[in-house]
Amino acid sequence: MTPMTLDELAGRLDKLATLSPTRSQLLVAVTADDPDMGELIRLVESDVLISARTLRVANSSFYGLPQQVDSVGHAVALVGLRSLQSMALAAVVMEQFRSHDPVLQHTLVQHWQHAVGVAVCARKLAPRARLSADAAFTAGLLHDIGRLVMALLDPQRYQLGVQGQHEPTTPRSEDVVPLLLAERRAWGFDHCQVGSMLAAQWKLPMTLRLCMALHHDCGHPDADHMVYLVQVANAVAHALDLLQDPDDQVPNIQPEAWQRLNLDWTDSPALLADMEITYQQVCRQLLP
Repeated sequence: MTPMTLDELAGRLDKLATLSPTRSQLLVAVTADDPDMGELIRLVESDVLISARTLRVANSSFYGLPQQVDSVGHAVALVGLRSLQSMALAAVVMEQFRSHDPVLQHTLVQHWQHAVGVAVCARKLAPRARLSADAAFTAGLLHDIGRLVMALLDPQRYQLGVQGQHEPTTPRSEDVVPLLLAERRAWGFDHCQVGSMLAAQWKLPMTLRLCMALHHDCGHPDADHMVYLVQVANAVAHALDLLQDPDDQVPNIQPEAWQRLNLDWTDSPALLADMEITYQQVCRQLLP
């Protein structure tokens, strides 16, 4: 199979990831540093699917609110504007990438289950890294979005990349992830590059762009603490076997991420148990 060029990818990505005018406005609002609360609420409420998913999460045990949330404005009052931005951004992305193909449906479910796992682990670890829990959740949820885009663009080529990482001929190195090597052979690029292109196209905040581009490359000079956190959260999610996949392997954590975060693990049994419980709660509310 002939590798695809980045120019070809850009053309196909433009068609796949183009948002409706309303969702384009909503994306700008949910990623703004200083959002207009009234405008954000109006835009979320104007999209029935986004509004419904956002309220479903707000009413979940994930937030543990003492009362039922019956409107987007009510959600802001109870969980805060930043949490609403996080919920709405997750809803926009999850509604954008859908498929009615039964084969792809399985891939999509697996992708979002893993993404939610990383998001939950990142959120739980964020206070220990002195980072925003809401931002960490979003970063974890979106870090692997490039893989989802590749699956939707070309399912057959995507499977070649997945299978290729397990081939004996794949070079094993602590510095290069086998999946990335397999993707580069099948596509000519890897999911980190795809995620970076999507982040640029959607004008996502730099924090998210870096996590989508560098979560396998913590030694990069642009990698920051959120990138480190996402890599550690990814490893923890695999270690917890949240997807219950017998072939799942725990990836190595690069020294930069482990050393610079310097997380406190003294109560790790309770922390890991809490992650597992929260993961199940979020999957029930966030996933279709």
